Amino acid sequence: MNNIKIITEHWGKINPLKIEDYVSVGGYEALKEFIEKSDSEGALKEVKLSRLSGRGGAGFLTGVKWEMVSAQKGEKYFVCNLDESEPGTYKDRLIAENNPHLLLEGLVLSALTIGAKKSYIYLNGNYEKAKEVLARAILQAQERKFLGTKILSSKYSLEIEIFSGAGAYICGEETALLSSIEGNRGEPKMRPPYPTECGLFGKPTVVNNAETIASIPWIIQNGGKKYLKCATKLFVLGGSVKNMGVFEAPIATTIDEAITKLGGGMQDGKEFWFAQVGGASGGIYLEKELGGPILGSGAILVVDRTADIYDLLLSWTGFFRRESCGKCVPCREGTFRLHEIAERLVDGEIADRDKEALNDILWTLENTTFCPLGKFAATAVRNAIDKLGILK
Repeated sequence: MNNIKIITEHWGKINPLKIEDYVSVGGYEALKEFIEKSDSEGALKEVKLSRLSGRGGAGFLTGVKWEMVSAQKGEKYFVCNLDESEPGTYKDRLIAENNPHLLLEGLVLSALTIGAKKSYIYLNGNYEKAKEVLARAILQAQERKFLGTKILSSKYSLEIEIFSGAGAYICGEETALLSSIEGNRGEPKMRPPYPTECGLFGKPTVVNNAETIASIPWIIQNGGKKYLKCATKLFVLGGSVKNMGVFEAPIATTIDEAITKLGGGMQDGKEFWFAQVGGASGGIYLEKELGGPILGSGAILVVDRTADIYDLLLSWTGFFRRESCGKCVPCREGTFRLHEIAERLVDGEIADRDKEALNDILWTLENTTFCPLGKFAATAVRNAIDKLGILK
């Protein structure tokens, strides 16, 4: 496991409130290089070569998305998704709190590459500290001319605005996020058209996760081919491991490596049962399946044999019942019914008709909902039935 750190290298070593500290470790050098070369095409080429994919869970190739918008004329927008309402996931918040200027530099580079002059940071409304840190960083960057009108006395200009959401999980979905910025209810929209064609205020828009954007300065400075060889990912470890927290490691890290090498293995006296990978929407992995890659947001919840699976199911189903936007009937009613059955499982009162209904509800959520939230709500419950035998 290589020790290259692309995002967390300076965490705890520099003061996030002082732009001088970031500049002293090479901060904004990638932006200076971009400005000097006036090379948006070159920057796009490097991002494509890096094969950087979305770090929020979807995994779409960043360079491909940028190219779609870059090729279009007229007004366009770049949006940083820092909503992060997935339970057990807080890596993006730590990026903002520990090194806000890395995120800002990445955002400026990203926006200028596609030709946007206005950018938004869509921030989880519960992240008050992150908002204060980012707001201060934006002012400092403007004073140093790394942001604003005629950046570093060049032809480039960019305005960045922080938009605080209400902490709604559905607004992690990019079309719901854009609707929220527009002042509308945070609900997903039918696609096509995609945001890259008709996004914020009807204009071409790129939406990228904060972790994705924070990787851009390194790619611009070191090249896409080099990044391809040492690409990293932030992993969030929780549960019954010795070391809990956020760790940066190679993107190819397996679940087992994350638990044993990053997490230090199981806590003393605890026996591994399963790992839930990808937050509340993630699947359940048994010990024999730990050799696979870490999917989704990178969150790993390690569960030992003393855990009560029914309490966990109640928590998961309660979350999705609460966070369903209610736009489509299958999700609105399905998540409600799923939680009702989980309540009866906890009380030990589940009937045979509940077991029959449960499979129907899960199928409906997996196959008929308007957006992926319904599928996410079904994942852990389906796995608990198939892998843990909770209905036997």
